[in-house]
Amino acid sequence: MSSNAGPSTQRQVVAVIGTTGVGKSNLAVTLCKSLSSLEPARSGKVLSADSMQLYKGMDLITNKVTVEEQGGVEHWGLDVVQPGQEHSWEVGKWCSEADQELERMPESTLPVICGGTHYFIQHFLFPPDDLSLDRNREKGKENDSLAIRWTPPRAMPSVPEDMNPHLRRLLETFWLNDAVYPPVDGSAEDEECGPGSTRLTSRPVAGTDHELLSMWRLLEAVDPNDSVRWHWRDGRKVRRSIERWWERGGGEVDKSSEERAGRTARFRTLIFWVYEPLDSLRDRLDQRVDKMVKGGLLDEIAELREIARRVYGSEEATDLFEGIFQAIGYKEFAELPLPQESPFENPEFQRMLTLMKLSTHRYAKSQIRWITKQLLPAVHDARSRGGDVHVYVVPGGAAGEPLAVEVLAAFLQGNGNELPDAQKVGHPDAHTLLKILAQEPAGVADTAEYVASEIELTPSRQILNARRICDTCSTPGKPFSVRGDDWDDHLKSKIHRRTTKYGGLSREEFAQVQKAKGLARKAALEDERAAEKDKDKESMATASENT
Repeated sequence: MSSNAGPSTQRQVVAVIGTTGVGKSNLAVTLCKSLSSLEPARSGKVLSADSMQLYKGMDLITNKVTVEEQGGVEHWGLDVVQPGQEHSWEVGKWCSEADQELERMPESTLPVICGGTHYFIQHFLFPPDDLSLDRNREKGKENDSLAIRWTPPRAMPSVPEDMNPHLRRLLETFWLNDAVYPPVDGSAEDEECGPGSTRLTSRPVAGTDHELLSMWRLLEAVDPNDSVRWHWRDGRKVRRSIERWWERGGGEVDKSSEERAGRTARFRTLIFWVYEPLDSLRDRLDQRVDKMVKGGLLDEIAELREIARRVYGSEEATDLFEGIFQAIGYKEFAELPLPQESPFENPEFQRMLTLMKLSTHRYAKSQIRWITKQLLPAVHDARSRGGDVHVYVVPGGAAGEPLAVEVLAAFLQGNGNELPDAQKVGHPDAHTLLKILAQEPAGVADTAEYVASEIELTPSRQILNARRICDTCSTPGKPFSVRGDDWDDHLKSKIHRRTTKYGGLSREEFAQVQKAKGLARKAALEDERAAEKDKDKESMATASENT
């Protein structure tokens, strides 16, 4: 599993990744403390890579590591942004600030990056060539929470001559609060939809399915290559793709240039993936949510609502995609009146609590998907270009600490050959989870054209991320979007087979339709028989008259 046999002159950096609630912080602290016995002249410092724990206060809703849990180890990246007074740190901002912090740290201090915002960690360790470190606002609007976050940096690039005029109108207004969407199917051709939202926010977002699909159709019209990467309901990514199209002056994403760019390791890197299967993790996550609620989560949500009213003018105008207001729990309890004496007795409380737990489950699942589909391919890319990068999967809690300390000790010696085989130690699922890293391409020139899938290396990250529309499972105004690498599984899925068998209806609906058709056929047959009887009677009557 070694990516480089000899010692490296690059700075050594350790990263601890994994899902929420799996025990990342505990391992990071343990690694820092172990340095006193491994190399007494060295110390460790945790760099927190969590987009929510940046905010001052709000310790419960952000699941912030407590002072006790920090165990006397110095932490950076906690409590640095005032909610409602300063804007959230996007990936470029965090990378820039973390880089400056790293430069201030003496070489004897080992940086241990720890957090669940994996795209922060990925872009810091293996940055793409086109990473923008910060998207600055206009002067005087840096702290204006209602100032539009993105405005066109140049004149509108050229668009296809046959572009739908309604989509063109949306392109001319999509970044505004009063964006003009195409007409809903069935409305008059010259009738345009009004603004997507009447509330003022710094990041206007499409809300309805029609608006989301219109934005995706717009991206499809100006950049088909990029549009296949996103589900049409993934409004933020679709919107950002349109912004990037405008920023680069139009044209489609050049797949070949993206593949050639690749990823390079900035440091000699050791990554510990603290892993636990979701099936066994869910109960622990639910218990943690219950503990958060009992500990005062609702009080923090009430405080955040006060901040929202001060910043946005009302709770309804709150941008749920901005800063601390993205934290799991705020949106889920949005309909619960706060403060109140007995919130737990509210008839809607249990439903909202369940929503928060489900959101936490989905977040954990998305973190695993990011690691497998994004971060590990970046590691593979960096290793193929000579990067000295090592990844180990360890179980959470005390079970994973001894191996992690042992691996860290070998890593600090600087000789990759002394490190144990990452596929044979650690978590029982390590071999499967790290399968992508075991596939060694023939050479650097070739590996630029490869990225990882769960099974094998496939050409182009674009192809890996590409989505396909299943016409069979689609309904009017709601295309059924499927990831390319999930296509075969979808064709075998119950929903596709049911749709194919029942023509898009549920089994009950299909049965009702068939019953109605049967009754109609029966009625038609009875009418036909009655007509034949009447005809026979008429024939008999005629014959009787003739005789």
